[in-house]
Amino acid sequence: MDQLCVVCKCATYHEHDALISSLRKQFWQMIPLRLFIWGLWSSTDSQDENPALLSCMRTQCEVMKTIIFHEHTTSFSPSNRYVALFLKTFIDKIERTRDYNLDDELVEFYVGLAASTNTSGPAHGMCFKTYALDEEQYTRVVLREEQAMISQGTTGLVTWEAGVRLADFFAEHPDIIRGKRVLELGAGCGLA
Repeated sequence: MDQLCVVCKCATYHEHDALISSLRKQFWQMIPLRLFIWGLWSSTDSQDENPALLSCMRTQCEVMKTIIFHEHTTSFSPSNRYVALFLKTFIDKIERTRDYNLDDELVEFYVGLAASTNTSGPAHGMCFKTYALDEEQYTRVVLREEQAMISQGTTGLVTWEAGVRLADFFAEHPDIIRGKRVLELGAGCGLA
């Protein structure tokens, strides 16, 4: 039986871990924040968002430790612009809860990053997107991509959603392609 978190008393440790895993997977993929699911990855219902769980000090510390300062993130970081906007959105969600406390490290890191990053203009430049192919997020595909949809006169420098969906489908149904050669054409960087 999973124990209730002693910090927030609103969720179990398993629910904390599942939320952090979901946030990390979306963060590494640089999911647009307007589409970001702040609840569990398997749910697309924003009503499943648990504000108390998001604002829990344990969650805030885990976001910093296992997402922002994760060894993989420090080696293959999304753009500074994306990181700053992610943290801003996360802090905004925390501030909407009653009787919230913000982790000092979270605030200090965000303020320092926001002061040195232009978040108001369009995204541009190369960055890394990471696609975790297993639930534990150990098997990963890392792509260096352009942040702008059209760059250098082409749309081929970004991963298209069709490629992500196709890769997810084959990850869930490997028997379809096992032992076969697969050529995927026209889905951007060729994730699938």
